[in-house]
Amino acid sequence: MRRITGDAVGLDRYKADSFINNLLKELPELVAAAVVEVKTSKTMAAYTSLASFDPYKISSRNAELLRQTQKALNAPWLAGQRLNDLVVVLDEQLHCLRTTADGLRLCYVAVRLADTNMALVRDVMRRCSN
Repeated sequence: MRRITGDAVGLDRYKADSFINNLLKELPELVAAAVVEVKTSKTMAAYTSLASFDPYKISSRNAELLRQTQKALNAPWLAGQRLNDLVVVLDEQLHCLRTTADGLRLCYVAVRLADTNMALVRDVMRRCSN
């Protein structure tokens, strides 16, 4: 708890850790964060502030959600559109998923709604994931 863990090594791990550290600087109250390889659902790095929150389990599910959403975007009337982010608002939490510019990785963050707002989280994710 309250440390970055992950399966990636080398430069990939450094980039994933940097993403999470940048998030922690801007959103120190965040519940969880992760960087996931979209194709394999491999969690490159993850962080949580709550022992009951498993970022590894939710990260693989989020990668699948992203893949399914991208499939839906193959409809002819959506040609040329690119998925930037997905926001899931729960009773007490906000979850934001954003792909990297190359589309190979999924960046994920969960925050308490009482601690921040959607506009701030989306802006931080946009800046940190590029």
